[in-house]
Amino acid sequence: MIDYIYEFEIAACGVYAILLVLYFLRPNYPSTTNKLYIALVIVDLAAAVLDLITVYTIRNPHEVPLWFNWAANMAYLWVFNGCAILFSVYIIYITKQNNIPKGDRVMCIILLAIDSLLIFTTPFTKLIFYFDENGTYTHGNGFIILYIISYSLLLYVLALFIIYRRKLNKYQVVAISAFNITMVMAIIIQFINKAILIQGFVSSLYLVIIYVSLQNPDDYMDKHTLCFNHSSFYETLEKHITRETPFSLVAFTIDDFRYINRILGSRTGNNLIDDIALYLQERFGARKVYHLIGCKFAIMLDGNGESEQSVISAIKDHFAEAITIDGSEILLTPCICAVHYPDFASTPEDITDSIDFTLNEISRSHSSDALTVSGTAMEIKHRETKVIHAIKNAIRNNSFMVYYQPIYDTANQCFNSAEALIRLSDEELGFIRPDEFIPLAEKNGMIVEIGEIVFRKVCRFISEHDTDKLGISYIEVNLSVIQCMQDNLAQRLEDIMTEYKVAPKKINFEITETSASDNDAALRRNMDRLIEVGSAFSMDDYGTGFSTANYLIHLPVSIVKIDKSILWPAMKDDNAMVILRHTVAMVKNLNKQIVVEGIEDINMANVLIEMGCDFLQGYYYSKPVAEKEYVEFLESMNVKA
Repeated sequence: MIDYIYEFEIAACGVYAILLVLYFLRPNYPSTTNKLYIALVIVDLAAAVLDLITVYTIRNPHEVPLWFNWAANMAYLWVFNGCAILFSVYIIYITKQNNIPKGDRVMCIILLAIDSLLIFTTPFTKLIFYFDENGTYTHGNGFIILYIISYSLLLYVLALFIIYRRKLNKYQVVAISAFNITMVMAIIIQFINKAILIQGFVSSLYLVIIYVSLQNPDDYMDKHTLCFNHSSFYETLEKHITRETPFSLVAFTIDDFRYINRILGSRTGNNLIDDIALYLQERFGARKVYHLIGCKFAIMLDGNGESEQSVISAIKDHFAEAITIDGSEILLTPCICAVHYPDFASTPEDITDSIDFTLNEISRSHSSDALTVSGTAMEIKHRETKVIHAIKNAIRNNSFMVYYQPIYDTANQCFNSAEALIRLSDEELGFIRPDEFIPLAEKNGMIVEIGEIVFRKVCRFISEHDTDKLGISYIEVNLSVIQCMQDNLAQRLEDIMTEYKVAPKKINFEITETSASDNDAALRRNMDRLIEVGSAFSMDDYGTGFSTANYLIHLPVSIVKIDKSILWPAMKDDNAMVILRHTVAMVKNLNKQIVVEGIEDINMANVLIEMGCDFLQGYYYSKPVAEKEYVEFLESMNVKA
């Protein structure tokens, strides 16, 4: 009788117990890999316990009933060989990119059925093991079949690893390599000395490697809020869509949270997010709450708990009263939307994009109503995809057009400047409005390239024409928010002006109040450098943002462009006219010149000239025109003047 060394198996039980405690101490996302992993730990623990039991029953056949000895050994062999199959399923799922193909499922089921048939018929066949007349445990002639099945699976997953290794990340490569190495080591040791029960301990070490490399809870958890993160949300959506399982969810964000974050600081903003997450987890349960990004959350509804309307009402009630942050009372406004699947969408991207679109629409309209996400959002998303494709094509082919809108000089009664405006036309979509493609270019990181294309075209235009003869003092060129944040912006623009031999005084750069608010330091450095070489700056869209007077005081702009949103109401309302007059007077008192946009008739022009505005721009004088038409316009108008 073999004198088994079972201390390794006891150690394995301890390792499995520790893994179980670590796993269940914190919320775990119910992904397929997580389910397979915890099943592995439990089944391996069961195998280790049964192994220890069978060591005792085999060594003490006369102290336990024979039927119990049979049952314990059959249970152990079935669970132990089941571990090999479960391990293989886990590796197959990882190597085949989170999928278990039908052929692999059928193969594993067949092998489990063969194992079960061989093991549970062995009391009659004595093929796998039996007890002789003295009660001694003895391997049968067919025992090797169990080894063949297990080791064949090992060779199969090794082959999968070799085939798919280039598609795996480094953590998966480490984990699967560890599996193959440790299993080979265990087989060699077990073969050399059958008394050492080492395979269970080696399996426990492998499960530890999996836990620290692949089953990292942070992959699915937000470490600050301890909610499920965007990755787990995406996987949840994918799982429901793959299974065609209907579901509902409620998503919300805090309107203008970025301004709260800016005013109170990121630390306070993060604390606020943590407080919201804690409330949601306590109110709806930790397994239903997902922290997506920023202050955006989603609550999944399983159909067995609260209704969609009750969740929406609970969120509204929670934010109904002002909260105190750093001594200040702040009223938080949630933008809320609901999603029903399969009302629309066919991919997780469709749903997440539609949620983003709907929440942005609620924020833009300042609505307090919760909206249901619809297919309209998908239509807009598909349109956005086509527009982005058109932008990329225009960048690649340098096919953006630059139009020029003449600006009237009221003192000299001529057109001595113009604003350069970008235009985009696509074969499929036709003309695409700037207010549609520019925000998309900014969001997708293409605006810097576009800005350089426009500036190059303007510099080329200036270099190819006698601008003095045409009466052009300067061209206004818009700088995007992202451009203004770049430390090397001034140097880059200088280099382009030098390349085209354009005098810096021929360029007036337009910035918006948003540009000024996003990165004051970088913007000011760039402005100072460009002003030093001879260029000037205008503040565009004055009156549409925040803290405008402060920017006029601290930024070295020489021209202020008053937006049409101030002009047009003033032509219809006396109170709005008072605001316009005071705005013009304030800017003039700061010794800055004024351009007013949106001039549509002679009456508007006369009112603004009477106020003392320096420059006028609008359709009354000219719409934006292509380069050739702009030159013809100047030759005609300025000659007449």
